Amino acid sequence: MSKHAPAFGKPLLIAAVCGLALSACVTAPPPAPTTSAPAEEVAAYGEAIQHYRQMIVDKPNEIEAVLGLARNLRWAGRVGEAANVLTQAQPQFGADQRFLAELGKVRLIQGQSEQGVALLHQATENGTDDWRLYSALGIGNDYLERYDDAQAAYQKALDMCPDDSAVMNNLGVSQALSGRLNAAIFTLEDALEYGRHTKKIRRNLRLFEDARDLCADCSTDYLKQTGGVILAAGLMGTDREGPCSPQPEYTPPVAPVMAEKLAPEAPAPSINIKVFFEFDSAILKPEAQDVLDNLGEALTYGELNNYRFQIAGHTDAVGTDAYNQTLSEQRAKAVLDYLVMMFGIDAARLEPIGFGESQLLHPDDPEGDANRRVQVTRLERVGEES
Repeated sequence: MSKHAPAFGKPLLIAAVCGLALSACVTAPPPAPTTSAPAEEVAAYGEAIQHYRQMIVDKPNEIEAVLGLARNLRWAGRVGEAANVLTQAQPQFGADQRFLAELGKVRLIQGQSEQGVALLHQATENGTDDWRLYSALGIGNDYLERYDDAQAAYQKALDMCPDDSAVMNNLGVSQALSGRLNAAIFTLEDALEYGRHTKKIRRNLRLFEDARDLCADCSTDYLKQTGGVILAAGLMGTDREGPCSPQPEYTPPVAPVMAEKLAPEAPAPSINIKVFFEFDSAILKPEAQDVLDNLGEALTYGELNNYRFQIAGHTDAVGTDAYNQTLSEQRAKAVLDYLVMMFGIDAARLEPIGFGESQLLHPDDPEGDANRRVQVTRLERVGEES
């Protein structure tokens, strides 16, 4: 089989792992879509959006103008605007397969999963060679917990674009959510063989292995509750991929930047990172994922895997000393929980501590945002504790 591994898109959801107990067996819905997009991508889509708006003015009967505008609005996270564009154009283009496909994807992201899946089915009724459309159909069926249909759709996508590691990951997620954990683990292990974009796949594989070891009856509910079963390619990621084509030869990743700053030879082995939490809370926001993933990679990289680290929470000076102290401790523990769950780091290697507002990064601006941070400091080697 050919080995194709297109780039991943942004993950759909991040777990608020700070309060999660591994023994929890509470029924919870599967991951839900998000409309967020990175700031740099939003800026890049702005020019395309203006281009297609002008194209609609010049050629109002051109479906490519409408689809181009809706697609770029969706990629920029402006899903409501994309929906309005398509709704206005529906009387004119509503029978077109490409229009149905785009409207179906928008409805999925808006949380209207039933309608979205129905539209995607209409778009594939007469057949299609667009593997990305079947990937979207799989994601929609996963939202509806129709796992057999989802897995059949992912398989069609893989038939068209064999060994696409992004779709293989989504297939593995669907298998895990349907209770087929062993099959999911095998699928992700196969996806890792292609040597590209492995970070999310490894995280999901670790999560599935933990769930399999948890208990036979509650592993699926555990996966749904964590929200960590990430549809790595998502609607946005597969959508932006071009035609299925071989990727360049694999290039091993360079050492994470954080690893260099925390390395044994570093003169001041400590870094401050910005971790995003819900307001006045220790619940991690989706925006926290990238920085915490970079931190997890650093703490498990090379020789650093043999060291302990202090995870220190800091706040600004807004609020009482006692309140800020408690909040900083809770946030440090939330970061620890994420690293343990997603990277399998031994909790004994991590020392959570809260300093509240006692160590302001900028004392001259005590209420400034920069003071709200997590500080990571390399301690002694494992086994050398005093």
